[in-house]
Amino acid sequence: MSTMESSKRGGPARNSQRTIWLALILGQALVAASIIMLVRSRPSAHPQLWSEHATDRDALRLEGADLKKRLESWRRRAIEVALDPNDILGSGLGALTNSITTSTGTIAGEAAVGAGGTCNPNGHPVTAIAPLNPKYLMRPAAEVEAENPEFAQLLAAHANDKREIMLGLTNAVMICKNTTLCWWNGGNILESFLEILERSNVTNHLIGVTDDQAAKYLEDRAASRGPATFKINWFRPNVRIPDVQANTREANRVSSLKFSLLQTSLQLGYHTLITDMDLVYISNPFNELHRDADIESSSDGFDLMAYGSMNSVHDTTMGWGGGGLYMETFTINVGCAYIRATHRAFAVVKRAADELASQPGWDQQVFNIHLLTQSHGDYSSPYATLRVMDIDKFVNSKRYFRTRRTAYLPGASSSAPTPVMVHFNYHPDKHARMLCIMDRYFRGKLDACDKFPGGSDPGTR
Repeated sequence: MSTMESSKRGGPARNSQRTIWLALILGQALVAASIIMLVRSRPSAHPQLWSEHATDRDALRLEGADLKKRLESWRRRAIEVALDPNDILGSGLGALTNSITTSTGTIAGEAAVGAGGTCNPNGHPVTAIAPLNPKYLMRPAAEVEAENPEFAQLLAAHANDKREIMLGLTNAVMICKNTTLCWWNGGNILESFLEILERSNVTNHLIGVTDDQAAKYLEDRAASRGPATFKINWFRPNVRIPDVQANTREANRVSSLKFSLLQTSLQLGYHTLITDMDLVYISNPFNELHRDADIESSSDGFDLMAYGSMNSVHDTTMGWGGGGLYMETFTINVGCAYIRATHRAFAVVKRAADELASQPGWDQQVFNIHLLTQSHGDYSSPYATLRVMDIDKFVNSKRYFRTRRTAYLPGASSSAPTPVMVHFNYHPDKHARMLCIMDRYFRGKLDACDKFPGGSDPGTR
């Protein structure tokens, strides 16, 4: 039998065997592929559980990176279903989730920087900024509440549903029975401010009373008006004015105290509108807030410099290279400033409070220095974001009575919209002008402010 004949006889059998083997191999491959796809498509297993007793540096670093990812994911999902992280985690951890990673790619905290220092919003890497100094981070709300239970209860009782509170301070000087002390030519500013709260319906307020005379005034006033009237929420703070402010002006002493209270309210998770009393809220200021910055404040500016403007210098002795540009802006006025309960806003407040506790100073100047000074050398800015309130809604008295006078006065032909607030920070006859604003906007006396000059001297415009 020839070799060819043998091949022909065994050919069909061998081909059949090969077909069977190929089918088996293909079947096994399909089974393996199906198993892989099932494993990949099944829900992810529970994240790795880390031992709470672990102290190994590498293990802690990995655990921190894992917690960061999980917290970022949780925060995004919570916001999508309209859950506030503060309500779930408390103000301290809730604020921390906001600072770990936001849509702008800002990362705060050593763990985040140590885990890589960058993030990828929309595919664009963003370098992390330096972490905040731990000295200026807010403490956990539970710790602060344990130390200040009465103040915490007051905030919880009187804040609005956004956890916002208006916080002011008063003493007997505001009643002004002694015109030498009150420095504004007489008039009961406290009484007018209480009427303003009622007229503008600011129910989410707290007034800290620093002496017995003012406390008795409020007690007697409430008793005479009865329980059915607008309620004034007041308390006696358990903090003291720093010793270094003892011999400064009365206004400075009270102002330095408000930063101590402000630190507490922020750490308890309450966004705080700090307020002076020499102003008139014509409508509820909380209805006009943007709430898109760490600090949203009125300005001492009476023109566009309130928002910042570009200017230049030219030194002719330098020839063609003697020019230079610079920005100029007015300071913000902490007599009407909305400060959110964020680590960066708190850092500004604490730096100002620490300075006022160690040396005499004007609270507004100190606050602006720490808010506006840029990082340089060894100095690191708190990086708090700032929104300047609309200067024709939150108006200071120089803009109202002088630089934009023709828009506001005479009242019968005014072209300016009704302000939200007018602050009498520029004029010494504070109370008289407060009353004219109240008469004009609360009682409809359009010409009530027409007689007042632009400046302090008669006849000035």
